[in-house]
Amino acid sequence: MTTICATRVGVWSDSKVSMDHLNLSYPTMKLGRGKDCVFGAAGNGGDCSRFLNWAEEGFKGKEPVWSNKGNGDDYMVALVVKPDGIYFFHPGDVMEKIELDAFAIGSGGKPARVAMLLGKTPEEAIQLAIEVDPGSGGPVQHLAL
Repeated sequence: MTTICATRVGVWSDSKVSMDHLNLSYPTMKLGRGKDCVFGAAGNGGDCSRFLNWAEEGFKGKEPVWSNKGNGDDYMVALVVKPDGIYFFHPGDVMEKIELDAFAIGSGGKPARVAMLLGKTPEEAIQLAIEVDPGSGGPVQHLAL
């Protein structure tokens, strides 16, 4: 899947895309910027691309048609950082504000969250997640709000 970290000042991610059924992986951008927000997506690669494009256009129009709406390990989830905080997005739901100063999602999300709780920066947290999560890989990406 991936690792996305967010704080009130920006988003960070790994850059590895894994296609196990084709036995390949490659780096790609998992973050984007919109009007007054930055965001990152984890999960199904096609759905992540649809989300990033929709978010870069200001979430205008109808929500994209998702290939996977949360039925399995490959669903798409996203974090959006706005001036008033961090938001969680899942297809078909409204964006929900997370009442924390930092959060992480994706297959490396839990180790990254623990690392941030222990005082690591988001970049350090993703580097540590890469060490224990085969679905995450470098380099680390960052976009500031």
